[in-house]
Amino acid sequence: MRRTRWLSALAAAVLLIGGGGAFGTAAPAQAVETELLITTPTDGDSVAGSTLTVSGTFANTSELTLVVGAQELIPIPVVGTVGTWSVDVDLTEVDGRLDLAVRARDLTTLYTTWSNFIAVDVHNPAAAKPTVTITSPAEGAVSGSTLNVALDVRGNRRITTVEVRVNGGDWQSADRRGRYRYVTDFPLAGSGFASIEARVVDSAGLTGESATTYVSFGGATAQAPVRYHQDRAMWIWERASYEAVFDTAARDRLGAVMDDTTTFGSDPIRTIYLGVDRYGTTDMLRDSRDEVAAFVTWARSRGYHVQATVAGGTRPPYLGALEQFEHFAVDEFEKVLDYNLSVPEAARFDGINVDIEPYSLTEWKEPGNTLPQRWLEVLDTLIARRDASGLPVLVGPAIPRWLDTSACCTSVTWNGQTKPLSDHIQDLTDYVSIMDYRDSADGGAGIIAQAQHEIDYANQIGKPDSVVIGIETKDLAGTGDPETVTFWEEGRTYLEGELDKTYAAFAGEASFGGIAMHHYDDLLMLPSAWDDQPPVYYPVPGAGPGGPALP
Repeated sequence: MRRTRWLSALAAAVLLIGGGGAFGTAAPAQAVETELLITTPTDGDSVAGSTLTVSGTFANTSELTLVVGAQELIPIPVVGTVGTWSVDVDLTEVDGRLDLAVRARDLTTLYTTWSNFIAVDVHNPAAAKPTVTITSPAEGAVSGSTLNVALDVRGNRRITTVEVRVNGGDWQSADRRGRYRYVTDFPLAGSGFASIEARVVDSAGLTGESATTYVSFGGATAQAPVRYHQDRAMWIWERASYEAVFDTAARDRLGAVMDDTTTFGSDPIRTIYLGVDRYGTTDMLRDSRDEVAAFVTWARSRGYHVQATVAGGTRPPYLGALEQFEHFAVDEFEKVLDYNLSVPEAARFDGINVDIEPYSLTEWKEPGNTLPQRWLEVLDTLIARRDASGLPVLVGPAIPRWLDTSACCTSVTWNGQTKPLSDHIQDLTDYVSIMDYRDSADGGAGIIAQAQHEIDYANQIGKPDSVVIGIETKDLAGTGDPETVTFWEEGRTYLEGELDKTYAAFAGEASFGGIAMHHYDDLLMLPSAWDDQPPVYYPVPGAGPGGPALP
């Protein structure tokens, strides 16, 4: 494709959003065996002190990062592509179990690779947080006109504050009724569902938080979610999602792109998969519910659906499928439910798009690994949390196109049944968004063929509008993915032509739920074509020449 003419303008836009790599990457001079290990400390060690030195070896890797507790990423400075590495971890705020692993880029495959995961026991009583557990009511139906909440509170220091809130309302102090027991009451009126949360603070200022308990009152029963045709959908990740939530000008630009059908002859976008993870120091669903509610209300007023997209609640994402990190995934999922219960119906999310991808872990490729089953268990747990909340939110995971054909996944046994992993996931969830990342609709490896099994299976089990087909527009040069994964090389005009073929192929399929595009930031920069004519695209504001002016 002839694209040199417009490289500089688009490269500037890439830098603005932090996406894309070099347009070409030289292959390694010779094959070198990849190695990535943590050698010190070892799994199960007990450690103390304010600093822990973690060391190991590496070969044929770059961009080494120590993953601390699945919540912190520490760059590891190294020289060359083989040798030893060492980095210090601050333990001043850590007490108890600490999980460690190293993530890096494999210089042969250009994909992510991982070291072994280890866990150490940190002895640091000064950092021990207090704990609070909701002991009553039990989750489920409650009777009466008052919600009586009882807590179990533990800590190494004097407890200074114990509070409870219901449906995201004001925090209310709990009264101490014993050494560990605290109680408080909330009036109930009408019928519905309620989320109960508790928090505790000790004399050192350390805070502990409970998991959420969901109850129904007044005879309320859970509402069943209703699937809808999601076409056309679009993922918006945290850089852009936070901008749209907090900046009305950015919100207007988003609306203009979603409604535009003339620039590229495309269908309007009517479903937003909104990234709601923490961004910087802000967690929008915990810190800024009013702003999120204003955004969702705005979107609904324009005829859009909005679904929250969550990953594993970990740094990096996706680790929530591992047993030791599942609680992060549950917490991330529950914060969407808790938000929905705290705002008016017009400001609620229609669904939760779950982007947990355990196959990114090196362990996935090991014979006999149980990550497929772990993935199913996590999804099952999340569905149960949705059901407990009573909310009619759709739950749909993003899944790769090969879960019905790859050797890892064609015969997965779970709950006594053996079938393709994609079938199990479709049984569990309300819909799937297939990451059907191909740059051609036709052929055995094209978009249509790669989605056919999921389309057929959804028809078989009676789930209309439950298969959304995702397509990729990112610049993947410098990664391990071939250019056939993305439409970046071909441009938006060609993309729309291939989508026309996809729509035609699935027009008569009840299970077809539409097309989803990945993702907003890259779609802004995707040109109409790489040719000798000035390309049309939606410019990132301030990034130079481009297509039609946006508000």
